[in-house]
Amino acid sequence: MAKDDPKQTLSCFKYRSGVSALRCLVDGTLYFAKPVELNDILETKFDHAQPEAFSRIYLDTISEVSQNRGGPRLSSGYPCPPDFIAINTEENERFRQSCDNIGIFSAARRPNDQAMWAYYAENCQGVCFELEWSASIVQESQLLPVDVTYSRVARQHNRAEDWRTVFLDLAEKNPSLSLQELYELSLEEQFRRRMGILSTARVTSVKHTDWAHEREIRLLSGKAGARPLLKSVLKRVHFMRTDGAQWGPIMQELHMNYPQVELAQWTFHHGEITASAQSMMFKTIPVTDIK
Repeated sequence: MAKDDPKQTLSCFKYRSGVSALRCLVDGTLYFAKPVELNDILETKFDHAQPEAFSRIYLDTISEVSQNRGGPRLSSGYPCPPDFIAINTEENERFRQSCDNIGIFSAARRPNDQAMWAYYAENCQGVCFELEWSASIVQESQLLPVDVTYSRVARQHNRAEDWRTVFLDLAEKNPSLSLQELYELSLEEQFRRRMGILSTARVTSVKHTDWAHEREIRLLSGKAGARPLLKSVLKRVHFMRTDGAQWGPIMQELHMNYPQVELAQWTFHHGEITASAQSMMFKTIPVTDIK
């Protein structure tokens, strides 16, 4: 089996309270949350574009492909017929339900973010997991990594924009096919799946600019829930304080079940941040030495 390309490895960081970190370590899991479980009340909230906006992009794209191949520009076909409006509405509702049930794993880009330690790591008494996702793990687990973007404008989603992207790619890769043949391919499961993935990634990766300071990375799963991935991706555990109630149990769990994982301690000073990383080292104390 070929080795993964290190350049394709995704590194990210998950800040955890002591209780949450210990639960993850004991279970060996990472939790992919539903949008309603996250702390942004506008998570995956959007309005669908009007049917006419969908139809316009759809027909303009087909006309563009036709003209690029020496054919005519197709009729615009506005306004939309009632049957198209009904079908588009049904598809929009199915898409919204799919987005509501998707699993989202939120992570940070670095382990020395003071705000993240305060927000999510129990005011520095928790820990930060450093996770490395190889291309093979991402593929085998059917995950989709996305960068979160931040915007102030109202969110309106037009699935036709994603249909256009996938259809133009299909046309480029199949220059000898007719428009009818391309259309038939666009009805197949592979095409619809690619379009669905692209649409879902766009909808679930937009947040308001109020959250921009978090610079979030996400991994999307087809469904929410805990997944047994931690042992495969945990590389290092970052910490600042050792006076948390769960510090001892966390260290014991790492010693027993994660011997390959390294530790890194951070110290924040006035304008200076330092860290020291080391492999886990434990020394057994002989009974005779215990007083």
